[in-house]
Amino acid sequence: MRWLSRVPAWAALAALVAVSTLVRWLAAWQVGSPWIAPDEIVYTLLGRSLWETGRLTILGGATGFYSLLYPTLVGLPLSLDDVAAGRRILQGLQALAMSLTAVPVFLWARTLVRPRWALAAAALALTVPPLAYSGLVMTETLYLPLATLALYLLARALVEPIAANQIRLAAVITLVLATRLQGLVLLPVAATALLAFAALSRERRLLRPFRPALVLALVVAVAGLVAGRGSLGAYAAALDGPFDAEKALRFVLLHAAGIVLLSGIVPALAFALAAAPALRGREASAEVRAFVAVTLAYLPWLALEVGVFAAHEIGHLAGRDLVTATPLLLVGLVLWLERGAPRPWPLAAVLGAGTAVGLLLIPIRWEARRETIHDTLELVALSRLGLDARLLAYVLFVVVAITATLLVPRRLTAALAISVGLVFAGASVVASAEMRSQAGLREGAVLGGAPNWVDAAAAGPVVYLDTGEPRWTSVWQHLYWNRSIRAVWSLSERPIPGPLPQTRVVALSNGRLVDRDGLVDAPAVVVPTNVAVAGTRVAGITQEGMEAAGLALWRAEPPLRLRSSTAGVLANGDVHDVADVTVYGCRPGRLELTLLGKSGRDVTLRLDGVEHRVVPLAGGTVWRGAVQTTASARADGRGDFELASEALFGSTRIEFVGS
Repeated sequence: MRWLSRVPAWAALAALVAVSTLVRWLAAWQVGSPWIAPDEIVYTLLGRSLWETGRLTILGGATGFYSLLYPTLVGLPLSLDDVAAGRRILQGLQALAMSLTAVPVFLWARTLVRPRWALAAAALALTVPPLAYSGLVMTETLYLPLATLALYLLARALVEPIAANQIRLAAVITLVLATRLQGLVLLPVAATALLAFAALSRERRLLRPFRPALVLALVVAVAGLVAGRGSLGAYAAALDGPFDAEKALRFVLLHAAGIVLLSGIVPALAFALAAAPALRGREASAEVRAFVAVTLAYLPWLALEVGVFAAHEIGHLAGRDLVTATPLLLVGLVLWLERGAPRPWPLAAVLGAGTAVGLLLIPIRWEARRETIHDTLELVALSRLGLDARLLAYVLFVVVAITATLLVPRRLTAALAISVGLVFAGASVVASAEMRSQAGLREGAVLGGAPNWVDAAAAGPVVYLDTGEPRWTSVWQHLYWNRSIRAVWSLSERPIPGPLPQTRVVALSNGRLVDRDGLVDAPAVVVPTNVAVAGTRVAGITQEGMEAAGLALWRAEPPLRLRSSTAGVLANGDVHDVADVTVYGCRPGRLELTLLGKSGRDVTLRLDGVEHRVVPLAGGTVWRGAVQTTASARADGRGDFELASEALFGSTRIEFVGS
């Protein structure tokens, strides 16, 4: 194996990036649909709009700033007629982008350790589970490599504060901000790192070359926040409403512990031990002092920023917002190993005990749930365990990681890096499998196994009419796959979450729809199957886990009007207590019913509030009948039917038939 030592470091690095790109692309190949909604669809629609119109809009409406650089990347491939093919092309580009994180990691580590250890740091950076986000349409794919590069350039500028280094740093920070507004944290980080570097170097004169840059950064940060407060996209909501200081503090501490956990624990402890000489003023290397200063500046600011945001908006550990911390700690790990893995006592014992306490206070049963793992891919494996097994596995992992870091013989400490890589690689495999599974489930349940069914059947623009379906992500998923949907209208008072332009409409007694400006019309409309439209049903899908049995595409008879709508009937026909059927422009006819006795309770049938009859439904009874109407009891021409019981009953037919 001597030939390995003769391979140039750059060639080995290029090989690592190439292999990582291929592996991550293959892992993402079967992630055929969005998993994280509405985030993935927001960036998709912004990208398509940018490439097609030159504007960052969704359905032609302003959304506030989410990203510029990322929509530029995703917009072109996802604008292809074949959305699935475009997604696979994008996944390859993103696998390459995330794998390029290894480059700044290597360059940074190379200034601190020998090439083989720098390559080890780069290799470890390519095993971290969040690289699986390359299979999704998420800004992490650009933010991780760019933020890592910005932090490396910050360290270089501290060591060599020449104008060229500061200009490079400013340029990359600009790219970071254009990718994701979370990058605003780099401005206070840069100032804090400069102060920390001066303190570690015992040299105040180091501040002088950066005075113009610090003033400019402060002015830009303040002006940007003041001028753009109303257009901060997903981050704007975190600035609204009352501020709960106690909750924010709890979440900041949670995310500080989360940084340690998601790094694999060993790298965080290794960095703390490697930084000890610099903190004591005994570090001779300016490069190491700069690395320690940047890391010590970045981690607290990151925990503060993400913790406050998560306390207000997310409510659990936002692991994917902490992903940029891990590359720094991996560099710290190889620095510690290069220097012989020093573990001075009692410092090592204090660090180990403090780390254990912080990590064991994380409510892992809550944080490692199937509902939250899209934000913390590192915890997917734990989420598959029962509550008690989850806690036991977590405690064992914490104890083993801390004990190994502090007690493994020095001749075996290199095995710690290998162990971290194996843990990360295993977690990546599990995360990728979960991602494929969840995307497939959503495609089957929400899209009926035919994602672009609307485009396939529509002959022109289509309106999606939402009726308040609790699983509102169905709307976003359909916008991703079907570009013929040009507008979203809502009959519900509850708006669809996310930056989606939507029109609130109300149905008149004759079935016509109005918004605040008057009557609205459309040639075709997608509605839940519990809504009937005057016109021809062109296509439809069956959905799972929804209030309605599915969706249908109707070609409307002009002008667009509803015929009927049903509420309170589950997709399987069950009714809990009350079902309401509204017939618009009610004409002579009958509501034909087939009801099933399940609880043994009677069902009362009413028309416009007037009791029609009481149907006895013993358990197992099947009743077929109708509520007859010769004319609507209401002058406005709308008929309201009600099926009420004190308990559960079933149905297989609820349909109004005109005479």
